[in-house]
Amino acid sequence: MIVLALAGSVLSIDGSFLVVFISIFVLIFILNRTLFKPINQVLDERERLGAGRLSEAKQLLAQYEERLGKYEQQIQSARAEAYQFMETQRREAQTARSEMAAQVKAETAKQIAAAREDISKQTADAKANLEGEARAMAAVISSQILHRPISAGGN
Repeated sequence: MIVLALAGSVLSIDGSFLVVFISIFVLIFILNRTLFKPINQVLDERERLGAGRLSEAKQLLAQYEERLGKYEQQIQSARAEAYQFMETQRREAQTARSEMAAQVKAETAKQIAAAREDISKQTADAKANLEGEARAMAAVISSQILHRPISAGGN
């Protein structure tokens, strides 16, 4: 019974329980207002700023990658234009070279034809001259051998 009497006093609810219960609620209310709410606001603000900075960093990275892509595309386009320009210049130079070679070939062919014609004329003139001289020499030789005059033009 002594144990029950002590147990009854420990477990008994009296007016002090109500005061402790109310003071705990008041302390929770005061701590929420003065301590927990400002700390939670600071933590929320920190998280918001961190997430904001992270999203800003992601956005800047996306902009960087977009600009890098545009830059690489411009470089590739410039290279393609340069290669196309070089190819066009090469073709034009090759065409000009071919035209010049054809022109020089034609001019050389004309000069060769003129030289052949000149050589043919000179050969014909030389043949005619040699033939005339040969007849004259033959007439001189014949007249010396036969001791009589022989005409150079006759047979």
